[in-house]
Amino acid sequence: MKRVLWLASWYPNKLSPFDGDFLQRHARAVSLFCVVHVIYIVKDETGLITKDEKTETTVNGNLTEQVIYYGSPKTGLKILDRFLSHRKYRQLYQRAISDHIEKNGKPDLCHVQIAMRAGLGALWMKKKWNIPYLVSEQWTGYLADVDFGINNYSGIQKKWFKQILQQADAVTVVSDHLGKAIRQHFTSVNYQVIPNVVDTDIFFPVPKQPSDFVKFIHISNMNYQKNTEAILAALHILKDEVLFSMQLYGTSNPALQQLISSLQLGDKVMMMGEVPQPQLAKAIQQSDALILYSRYETFGCVLIEANACGVPVIVSDIDVFHELIKENENGMFAKGNDPAALAEKIKAFIQQKDSFDQHAIAETTAGKYNFKKVGRQFIDLYAELTS
Repeated sequence: MKRVLWLASWYPNKLSPFDGDFLQRHARAVSLFCVVHVIYIVKDETGLITKDEKTETTVNGNLTEQVIYYGSPKTGLKILDRFLSHRKYRQLYQRAISDHIEKNGKPDLCHVQIAMRAGLGALWMKKKWNIPYLVSEQWTGYLADVDFGINNYSGIQKKWFKQILQQADAVTVVSDHLGKAIRQHFTSVNYQVIPNVVDTDIFFPVPKQPSDFVKFIHISNMNYQKNTEAILAALHILKDEVLFSMQLYGTSNPALQQLISSLQLGDKVMMMGEVPQPQLAKAIQQSDALILYSRYETFGCVLIEANACGVPVIVSDIDVFHELIKENENGMFAKGNDPAALAEKIKAFIQQKDSFDQHAIAETTAGKYNFKKVGRQFIDLYAELTS
């Protein structure tokens, strides 16, 4: 059985329990077929966990997750503080990798999840031990229309990106849309699409409780990318025409709560906060549709989670969603960043919501994105790289 060392730039931890949870699901999928050891290093800005260093390790079958928290000295000079933090980050990664190899021997392969900054550790490993590595990327920063992305990084940081991606033995992306965006920055990078996964033990269809109104759900961190304000504007247009409710799951946002009140949606829209996936699945299962009206995306995990529950989705008409959604089959498209157009599409959905085949949607989605299917795609790639 192969042994793979994962270096993650994002991963769930005590400071951010849902940060990069989709990467954790990839790790679980791969661990069905091989031994996976994850190393994730996170800076503890407030000293909540530690002001020095603290390592927490959990083991679940073939999957070992090692999270290292660190505090960094603050000099009062931002540039110097960033330098000291980055230096400590690299030192911790190199030490953790060396300790792992000393204890377990060299892994067959290194798998980087998100190029920056964990990929720097993979570059160091390849130079020191000649261990091959691949990079899996999901970051929106490569896309052209982001509010903050790779073009906001310094020259040296862009050089690191280039080195990490070009020296990788393989690059995987979660969508063809993302792969094409990466090649706009680094033309020599070839990529393979391996999608995100959905936990079909949690997300599956169940009978819906009877209701006199249509139930919508939105799940996101409510930032600029997700364009939640436009969803609320569309619901404001409809509030006196149709009976509906909307639950917003994700990062708490006082400004959004204020907008809900000012649009007189307080009796129809509820902010539910962040919840674990099992609780989220139950909310989706009782919804008629999920609405995700993003300005840009590299994938959209909540779409396959909704579809795995047999719940159709209403989405913005952006390229990447066409890789996941077929009109009137598992969802509907609305013109982007146009609340009036979204309102019309919501009305159209309400009129034809019973035409969606719940079990067909769930079955198709589970077949494409289940743990074994996606895990096997990574394992096949591992075999190619280590043969």
